[in-house]
Amino acid sequence: MKSIALTITAVLFATLSFAQFPQSQSPDSCCYLADDLRAAVYMNQSDKVNVQVAKLLGDKVKIRVKDSNGVLYTKSYKAYERVDLAYDISQFPAGDYVFEIVQNKKVVLSQLFSLPEDNTQLASR
Repeated sequence: MKSIALTITAVLFATLSFAQFPQSQSPDSCCYLADDLRAAVYMNQSDKVNVQVAKLLGDKVKIRVKDSNGVLYTKSYKAYERVDLAYDISQFPAGDYVFEIVQNKKVVLSQLFSLPEDNTQLASR
């Protein structure tokens, strides 16, 4: 009986965590929506990029940051249902940076950000 109550509670929390992200599937959107994954990559301030992921517990998702030379950063998440990160890229050199969400070896969301020479305004493309 105790395990049934715990299972119902876990399902309820997973359902509520999926309901917190914008639900858009348009190609130019900063969001991705599927039955088992919700993800968003967007600018929060002129020098901050937010990455939010809600997924099923145990599913593996990678967050990658790339520039023109290749992958700068990769982090895998499996033990968490919700990932909410903020990247301060104000100290990055000027250039283009791609933030990717990878699920099952497939890029499900990719967002390009450009950091100009003067570092005054981060731009999303």
